[in-house]
Amino acid sequence: MYSELYGVYGMLKTLKTKISLIYFGLVAVIAIVGSVSVYSLFQLSGAVDGLMTHNYKSIKAVANMDDVLEKQNNSILLFLSGDKIQADKEFIQNQVLFQRYFSIEKHNITESGEKECVNNLKSSYNEYLKRFAELKNIPYEKNPKISLQYYNEQIIPLLKYIKGYLEKISNLNEKAMFRSKEYATKDSVRDMYLLLFLSIFSVVGGFLVSTFFINRFLKPLRHLTRTMKLVREGDLNQQALLLSSDEIGELAVEFNNMTKRLHEYEKSSIGKLTAEKNKSLALVKSISDPLIVMNTNFLIQLINNAFERFFNVIEDKALNRHFFDVIEDKELFEYISSSFITIEEFTEKIICIRNEEIDFYYNVIVTKVRDNDHKINGIVVTFHNVTQLKQLDIVKTDFLSTISHELKTPLTSIIMGTGLLDNESIGQLSRKQKNIISTIKEDSERLLVLVNNLLELSRIESGKAVFNMKFGHIERIIENSMKIMLEQARNKGVKLSFEFEDELPAINIDSEKILWVLNNLIINALKYSKGGESIFIKAYERESKIFISIKDNGVGIPKEYQKKIFEKFIQVKGQDMEIRGTGLGLAIVKEIVEVHGGEIWCESAPEEGSTFTFTLPLASGGKNEKSSDS
Repeated sequence: MYSELYGVYGMLKTLKTKISLIYFGLVAVIAIVGSVSVYSLFQLSGAVDGLMTHNYKSIKAVANMDDVLEKQNNSILLFLSGDKIQADKEFIQNQVLFQRYFSIEKHNITESGEKECVNNLKSSYNEYLKRFAELKNIPYEKNPKISLQYYNEQIIPLLKYIKGYLEKISNLNEKAMFRSKEYATKDSVRDMYLLLFLSIFSVVGGFLVSTFFINRFLKPLRHLTRTMKLVREGDLNQQALLLSSDEIGELAVEFNNMTKRLHEYEKSSIGKLTAEKNKSLALVKSISDPLIVMNTNFLIQLINNAFERFFNVIEDKALNRHFFDVIEDKELFEYISSSFITIEEFTEKIICIRNEEIDFYYNVIVTKVRDNDHKINGIVVTFHNVTQLKQLDIVKTDFLSTISHELKTPLTSIIMGTGLLDNESIGQLSRKQKNIISTIKEDSERLLVLVNNLLELSRIESGKAVFNMKFGHIERIIENSMKIMLEQARNKGVKLSFEFEDELPAINIDSEKILWVLNNLIINALKYSKGGESIFIKAYERESKIFISIKDNGVGIPKEYQKKIFEKFIQVKGQDMEIRGTGLGLAIVKEIVEVHGGEIWCESAPEEGSTFTFTLPLASGGKNEKSSDS
């Protein structure tokens, strides 16, 4: 007896067996409740089946017979009106239907007194058929009054008599249905209370039993968890209590062995780790550019001496505080946070940071820090001072703007003068003279385009360009651009086509500037397309942005130039000199798109065509700077 009890106790030592016993106990309770539910539903379904099948079948058959009798009565009236052939045909057809419904009722007798009514119904209906046959033998044409009198005195009373039997059969089955309904309702209420009692008992009992055993099983696990938290916080000299001999007890034993080895390892290696950490910190602190390290929640973990000096912060007060609480620069924080969610490992952007009423320009580089599992666990932000380079760029932009203004007036005069000469408004010219004047005019117009582009680019870069931002629809802008470019495309034999997604939302844009962007991209596509080729424009919505793409089948762009072409004065080597531009159009396009808060890129391959795609955000449309241009 003792050995048997010891064997059972040994089986209960494992956590798996304990959980299995609770599980099977709950399954048994669920099985009992389910069995009672199935039995109750079976009884209830039997009552409902009787209610809906037999009695309803008889009521429906009676209703159909009553309807057939009305139709036969109409056939008799049709017969009396003179259409005997049609009346006789309809009467016989309805007679067949009546016999069919009568047969259904005859084989579905379920109630007391119903059989007697069915027999009387059969004999009455046979008499009804006999009297109609007698009516047909009365010569209606000679004496219609006799036929009508026979109909009123012999057939109508019998018809009412038959309907009385039909009503009586229907009433018998309706009463039976109501009785069955009452029985079913009583049974369902009784079963409901029974199931409710069993369910409450199962829920309460299962909850109490499971709570008791779960607390008992999890007590050693909770203690082990508390010990693990202490170890995680750095206290490696911890030992878990052995409160059970099951799998959790075995886990506690292995955990204690692990903490012993970790504690021993810490003693031997902590000195080396501390020295390496101090070397790394000293190296970071000595970097001349400002640098900050943050975790994934933008809490500051480390800043170097240059960062402290420039931003006038103290590391001890800034540690473990949010970046925006320490550096209240909205543009800088928005750039860092947006760089964190991109797929690139590092991003860079030149940002103006004002310090002591002086503007400094820094190339801010955001780099993601990953662990051995390639999971991001922090970011490093480095600030490279490019103030001098930015000032030189501003001087260059101002210089180009001034030179362009000075060149524009004489160029306009040259173009007007050559136009007058070319039109021979002030005298006739020889063919050679006209060719020279035409060449001067074309080169002057090309130079004016370059000057206008330089002025536009300098205005955008300096922030003096006026952007009239309003909500509008990109479809209308594309349609206007198509109208402008259609004649040029037709003259060159190139097909222009476009496609929109349905119901694109309105966006906040400068319609004239975006029209200029589309015109410039389509003109470039036309330049490098041949007759018989096509240009396809598409607009669609993705990720809270409107995407606009212009695809051509032209000569294409080599891969090494696909990013450089958006820079100023860049031209693709090897392209036909006759169709080369100034190298400013795409630079201006890029500036306009970026002012709107969008992006632009190119996908191309030589001899396979190019696709230029730019985006416009659905929210605010970017900067809306207004100023007067001198």
